[in-house]
Parts: sequence; structure tokens; C-alpha cells
Amino acid sequence: MKKRMAGIAALLLLATTVTACGGGGANSSASGESVSDTAAKTKIKVWTMNRADQEYMKEKIDAFNAENPDNIEIDYQIYAENYTQSLDIALATNEGPDVFFDGATAFNDNLPKGNLAPFNDYLTLEFKERFGEGAFVEGINVVDGSIYSLPAISTTPRLFYNKDIFEKAGIAAPPKTLDELVQTAKQITDKLKGEGIYGFAANLKNPAQAYSRSIDYILMRSGGAEAGFDFKAGKYDFGGYKPILEAYREIFTSGAAFPGSESLDIDPLRTQFAAGKIGMYISWNHSEPGVYMNQFPTEQNWDVAQLPTIDGTASGSQHLNLAGRWYFMNAHTEHPDEAWKVMEFLYSDELLTGYHENGLGLVMVPSVLEKAQAPQTIQNWPELALTDKDKIWPALPTGVTPEGNDMYFVFNAIVLGALDVDKGIADLNERYNAAYEKAVADGKAKRIQYPDFDPANPGKVFE
Repeated sequence: MKKRMAGIAALLLLATTVTACGGGGANSSASGESVSDTAAKTKIKVWTMNRADQEYMKEKIDAFNAENPDNIEIDYQIYAENYTQSLDIALATNEGPDVFFDGATAFNDNLPKGNLAPFNDYLTLEFKERFGEGAFVEGINVVDGSIYSLPAISTTPRLFYNKDIFEKAGIAAPPKTLDELVQTAKQITDKLKGEGIYGFAANLKNPAQAYSRSIDYILMRSGGAEAGFDFKAGKYDFGGYKPILEAYREIFTSGAAFPGSESLDIDPLRTQFAAGKIGMYISWNHSEPGVYMNQFPTEQNWDVAQLPTIDGTASGSQHLNLAGRWYFMNAHTEHPDEAWKVMEFLYSDELLTGYHENGLGLVMVPSVLEKAQAPQTIQNWPELALTDKDKIWPALPTGVTPEGNDMYFVFNAIVLGALDVDKGIADLNERYNAAYEKAVADGKAKRIQYPDFDPANPGKVFE
């Protein structure tokens, strides 16, 4: 008898619980009738991999749960480890979150599977205009006119330099051209290498990391291609890299660079910069302030500058990395209206203003930047701030896998003096375009060409 009563109780409990897709909450009984106010809250599950903003987000979410008039409760979960794998499994078993963080591969992984809900029916003109021009880009957050995410935070490279070293070497300002970059590196090394100080460094142990955060952006800022792909012509053309590769080769083969740069990872490089042994290097504007305040504390008098360009003219713009996407909505959520309310909260001026002011990320939303105070990092180093020369660029072709060594391996061979620059560029043009054509033929890549593409305003073509 006891077993029978327990079974009936379990069935009654199941009958009065409605589980949302990933929501775990309830707002009605099984018969569709309203239940008590306590049980009526709709739970919206939000997943993220970002642990750095945990304290701030918890405070904001607690306030939302206590104060929101729509009877929504956010269940905020952090998956700092194995986020991608956990998300894949949850979505595949219909246990996924209603709203989830972009992460490294969430867009490309889940769009083909139909797991991303478009926002078009929810986005009012007023809400959309908050994000400014060039915020919605095909292949980044838009596919065939459907909008799947919104811009929030971003990062892009800057030149980091030691002001005291510059002063000791008799250099008044950071370089604005490639020629000045070479001469500055040489002058610092010539005058100060007796003290173990060298003009320039790069983390060449991983060429892809080193060059994708430096010479790629120097070329974009100079009005050229991104990662070798010419959006206007619709093909790969590495010719624009020649003067940049030649300048780097001059630095690294003349002895003007920090010795052993070819075996440096980024953190060992940073330790040498923190010790006052490196005059300048290039890295991300979101990360380096925290590195020298927390990871490798330093008393060095360092500063930040815009990247040099080929001739000193910034005729293009720098791609905003991590930009264009922040959170997605699950296409299979049972509570799309409530999930969108949570999206509005996550992208609200109020939440993003505090996010920016607390230095948790470089927010790029114009309506936020109009009212937000600069975080302390930007007050200390104004050139960290995003400018009108920092833009969202289109997505590069996918599925392009050339035979042989990749572009960054070839760049490294040129920079270290092991390969002729013209031969290297010709080789890359041939192999990358052949791989691109094969990827298109095999259905692994779409043919991309924007005849009106302007590197100074890369999002304009999509407006």
C-alpha cells in the first residue's frame, strides 16, 4: 500500500510540473490552468563560459530575478570547463539552455543544426539602432537576412611600448609607419643592448598567434586584405603583405629583436616586457592591462599606441575580434518570448554600462559608450579605447585547407630569412586559391565576393 501511494504521489508531481526546454521552470499546470504565484515564474536557463564577470553578473541577475515585472527567473550557470562539449550534449538531448554564450565555436557549430533562433521578429527599430552602423554583418551575426546575435564586447590589437626605454634611447614617440617601426627597434637595440634591452619582440614560437595579432591588422589598417582574403575581388591575394613582411624581416634578421623570439610564447614575452627588457610589441587591447596589473605586476612605465601602417595613413580599419556575437537564443526553447526578455536584459544599456565601467570587457555598443564612464584602464591608457578605425569585418571563407604549410608558417620563414618574400607570396596565392576553389566545389565553403567592399567601412556593404 505504501509503495502504491508513493507511486501515485510521484505521478501527481509529474503531472503538475512543466519543464521548459533547458528552462526547468513552470508557469502552468498540465491542464493549462494557472497555478499559484509562487510556481508561476518562468525559469530561463542561461549558460556561459565566462567566469571573469561572475560577481558582477550575479549581482545583476539577482536584481533582475527580484524586480522584473514579467515573472521570469534567470537560472545562470557557468561552465568554465568543457563548455562547448557540455553545450553540444545538452542541445542534442533537448536539455539545452534557453540562452547561451557564443564561446569559440557556438555559432558555426549550431547554426547548421538549426539550434539558433533568429531575432528579426523581436528586434524593434529603436533597439536595433542602439548598435550603430556596421553592427550587423553577413556571416558574423546575420545569415541570409536572419539576425542571430548582437554585438557587445570586442578586442583588437595595439602597440605596447616602454616609455622609459624610448626616452633612454632618444625616441620621442611610438612609430606610425613601417619604416619608423624598423628604425625605432634598431635605435633601441643599438643604444641599450648592453643593458640587455632590445627594440621589438613577437611570440614567434606560435607563428599563427604572433602574426594574426600583428601583421594581419597592420595590413587591414593600411587598407588591405584580412588573412589574405580580398573581399572585393573574391579571392586570396597575399601581395599586400610584402612591405610588412620585409619590415619584420629587417627587424628579426638585423639583431634588433629580442634574442630567442622564435622560441617565445606570449607569457614569457610578457615577463621580459615587465622586466624592462623589450621596447615594444603588439597584442590585444583587452588583455594586456590585466596582465601587468595582476599576472606579471610591473613598475615599468609602459603605454599604448595605435598600430603603425605601411605609409602612416590609416586608410582601412582593424577587425574587431570577438565582436558581433555575444549571446544566442535556443531555437527549441519552449518560452521564446521570455527568452527574448532575458536577451533584452543582457544587452541592456544598464547592464553593459556597468560591464564597461568595471573593466570587464571593452563594450562597443554606441548607446552604451555615449553614457558610460571610461574604465580605469582606459583612463590610464586612452589608446586602449575603441575608435572609428575599429570595425566588424565580414566572415572569412570556411573549409579552406591548403596543401602544405599554412600562411603563418610561410610568413615566419620569410621573416626569419629562410624564404624569399616573392616566392612565398606566389606560393600562398596559388595554394590558397586552389584550396578555396576546392572547398566551394565540395560544398564546404560559399563563394564570397563583395564588389563594393571598403576596408575603411567593411559593414557598409551589408546595410
